[in-house]
Amino acid sequence: MSMNLMKYAMSAILAGLLAACGGGGGNAGTATGGTGASTLPTKTLPTVVLSIVDAADVSPASNSISSGASYFAKAVVKDADNIAVPNKLVTFSTTPAVATLTQPSALTDANGVAKVQITPASLTSVTAGNVTASATIDTTVVTASLDFQTTAANVTLNDLKATPNSISALQSSGVTVEARVNGALAGSSTVVTNFSASCGSFSPASAPTNSAGIASSTYQSLVTCSGPVTITAQAAGASIVTTSVSVTAAQPANIVFDSATVPLMVSTAATGGLKQSSLKFKVVDSSGAGMPSQAVNVVLSNATISAGVTFSIGGVPTIASQSVTTDANGIAAVTVTSGNLPTPVIVTASLVGNSAVQASSSGVSVTSGRATQNAASLSATKLSIEAFRTDGVQTELSMRVADRQGNPVPAGAVVNFVTSHGLIQGSCTINAASQCSVTYTSQGAIRGFGGRGRVAILAFMDGEESFVDLNGDNIWQLGEPFFDVGTLYRDDNESLTYDVATEQTYPGGSTGTSACLPSAAGARPLSYPSVENTCDGTWSSSIRVRQQT
Repeated sequence: MSMNLMKYAMSAILAGLLAACGGGGGNAGTATGGTGASTLPTKTLPTVVLSIVDAADVSPASNSISSGASYFAKAVVKDADNIAVPNKLVTFSTTPAVATLTQPSALTDANGVAKVQITPASLTSVTAGNVTASATIDTTVVTASLDFQTTAANVTLNDLKATPNSISALQSSGVTVEARVNGALAGSSTVVTNFSASCGSFSPASAPTNSAGIASSTYQSLVTCSGPVTITAQAAGASIVTTSVSVTAAQPANIVFDSATVPLMVSTAATGGLKQSSLKFKVVDSSGAGMPSQAVNVVLSNATISAGVTFSIGGVPTIASQSVTTDANGIAAVTVTSGNLPTPVIVTASLVGNSAVQASSSGVSVTSGRATQNAASLSATKLSIEAFRTDGVQTELSMRVADRQGNPVPAGAVVNFVTSHGLIQGSCTINAASQCSVTYTSQGAIRGFGGRGRVAILAFMDGEESFVDLNGDNIWQLGEPFFDVGTLYRDDNESLTYDVATEQTYPGGSTGTSACLPSAAGARPLSYPSVENTCDGTWSSSIRVRQQT
């Protein structure tokens, strides 16, 4: 073809192309000969594509996950042009009761991929849940959602060991067990193992596996454990595994006197006070722990028996030795009852089969218990007060008493006070120190008997007459000297005789019609007045113990 012919052909082709494009004045998107309507292109949005994949980036069948293997929620983020978006924040969430995520969000990589590990919440649960992923591309929020299934893992416990496996009672041993999930050691999958023993305890009772798949605890034997003790480990979905620990029984090492409910009893002759006490002995092992179910022989000393002290077995008195078995705390208890004599109470407990292991009671005794006339004393902080014509001046009166052995009387006994003039508290209660006090207050126009400024104050309580115990049996017997007292009165005029017209009596106790015997000093002192010829001529355990000042 000639050059001119070729130029002509090219010009014809270009003219045709210009005509097809509407060149020279047509609107873009508007087709010629058409209806005149414009056609707009469809807008494309960013996307997030969510899937479940395993460690090899392969999606499991039915989106199924289980413990013991690594699974991930994988999100692929692309923009509107279907181009992967790197370094984009993707937020993940799932059903908490079904599965857990190692982290709530992740950044996309160069391929627009973000992944977080997803693990079933339970090793053995079969259920379904939902996982979502969302990201913001420019100003557009895009979200994807995916349902998934959990399947039960195969959990096994193996190699349960106790180290050492031979111990003595009250000693401990370390216990470990290996846990596997789907045949692999439970490293990333935590298996909680529960430990128990046929005798003794574990601390902790439940333990999770560590990164090596091992659960550990400590076994503690009790004083009651002996022989083979079965150790058990169990976990959800796994079969129970057992082993044993050999425990040597604890041996009694000592007996100690533990306590007495009433350290100070009163004699049976006393009208008040406590006359029984529970004595407790404790059998202990070498560590000091109480040992139950131990047979203990308990006996009263000869001197204690001579004073009348007995065991009380079901309310029946006996002096026979007693065999007592210790309780869960290692305590052997016996009840003793006082006799008629004051005495230390010596009770000895020893192990049956090993009498060299023994202990005796201490700090337990019996006292006479009743206040006696010759051991009573009344005193005042001030025997002379500036109150002849002044009301409201005070002094304190104290009554001190003892039994005939000089021991304290039981706390709680009441002392009554009366006075010829002024005001005095009516009573006080004997304390553990065998004494009590009241306050006297001056008042009134009469300043003492005969205007001399002397006021009679009388204190009295229940008690017994004093006597000389010639044979030491603590019981008055005919022929033994005693100090007889009769009807009590307040000797207001200090005449040492009862004035029927002016002086007050306070009847009570044993009285009669006999002459009252003199005191040890040879005369009836002002300090304990008695109405003439009201004594009974015999020793009495029921009188008004009295003191006047």
